[in-house]
Amino acid sequence: MNRALRGIACSAACIGLWLAATAGTAHAAEPDPTAASLAPECPPFDVEPIVAPTPIGESGVAPSVTPARPAGSFLSLPIAAAEVHGGRGGEVLLALPKRADGSISTDFELAPGARVASSYFSPVLCSTLVRVVGARNADPAALIRSAPKGAAVVRNDLYLTAAAELRPVGAGRDPYRDLQYSLDAAQVDAARPVTDGSGARVAILDSAPDPSHRDLVGVRVLAVEGGPQTAPAAHGSLVAGIVRAIENNGFGTAGIAPGADVLSLAVCTPRGAGASDECQLSDLLRGVDVAWENRAQVLNMALVGPPNPLLRRAMDRLDQLGVLLVAAVGNEGVDAPRYPAAYPSVIGVGAVDRDGRLYPRGNRGPAVEVLAPGVEIVSTVPADSFAFGDGTSLAAANVTGLLALAVAASGDPLAARTAFFQAAQQESGALPVRIPKICAVLERLGKPCPKP
Repeated sequence: MNRALRGIACSAACIGLWLAATAGTAHAAEPDPTAASLAPECPPFDVEPIVAPTPIGESGVAPSVTPARPAGSFLSLPIAAAEVHGGRGGEVLLALPKRADGSISTDFELAPGARVASSYFSPVLCSTLVRVVGARNADPAALIRSAPKGAAVVRNDLYLTAAAELRPVGAGRDPYRDLQYSLDAAQVDAARPVTDGSGARVAILDSAPDPSHRDLVGVRVLAVEGGPQTAPAAHGSLVAGIVRAIENNGFGTAGIAPGADVLSLAVCTPRGAGASDECQLSDLLRGVDVAWENRAQVLNMALVGPPNPLLRRAMDRLDQLGVLLVAAVGNEGVDAPRYPAAYPSVIGVGAVDRDGRLYPRGNRGPAVEVLAPGVEIVSTVPADSFAFGDGTSLAAANVTGLLALAVAASGDPLAARTAFFQAAQQESGALPVRIPKICAVLERLGKPCPKP
């Protein structure tokens, strides 16, 4: 069965436990008496064979080396050359999962010169997540000398937002609704008497939008502790506007779901004009937790990067907890999978233009489940301005907005996802499907649009 149509078994969230750690010392387990009863809700990490540390040579090829850690001391996942963008030098993430008795072992030892930069309990990962840093040129595989059995060590990978290009529209002409062919393709206006997204909650993991923009009033920008600053950025503003730009205010554009409660979680940092924003794995994982703690029903991730075991675990957990996950597939024009879109728990979105032709720079392959408008998309950018954008980021935001309409109408994210894909498959056939008419989705949810 299509991964987007299968059922999900929801489980309760785990109670948080904070870790206080100092660098270069061993730490004892700290029991959490309130969490013992919740241990069955927190699945263990999949146990894989111990993998030797894999330092990266100048050629980018990881040479074979002798393990520096005691055999079986902990689950060491490969730390090799990044498949897409690479990890930040001299940093790793150490995940310490909750044990059956509700405690979390903190018996780990750092290498000389390494230190704990931050730590917190992740209710989504059911683990204490420790960010360990060393010198910028330090070998990530050598930062942790030993850790408890069952722990996981991964690169602090980097992910990039997936809007390929922005072109200023200028300010002064109002409105731009007639330029928004993506709303027309889904026949959003016909569904307005039924739903405008009110009652749905959407979380966007991205750079921060401009909350002072007249079309983004009401978007809630949440800082992520220890994450990037929340200064307004073009990419985050663009994505937020596609989902929730205010409708019928005599200014600018209209969002697909202007009534939705949209939370923008600032987990990405702009790298300069015309460049993709940079999103560090540690910030993404913290953003995932904030989204869950704020009861988001749909999570938009317009970013791409390499596979990472902790990212996959977070995606799978949110899927199990009933959150709809949407991600861009990337703009490199390749068939190779990019993440998180390629994970089975995530809806991967590719881009097409107004005539339904594939976006030439969009990635392809089995990770693409839905094709949505992603070329010549006009939306909000900082300072009450607007821009045209191309890329799978914009396509993903369009799918997120449509799912928000369906969730608001039904109150059931799983039912909304099922109806979305059933309607899309009826209209366009096999995967990847094109976005369906939203009234066809609502009809399946028992919320038909008024007859014209």
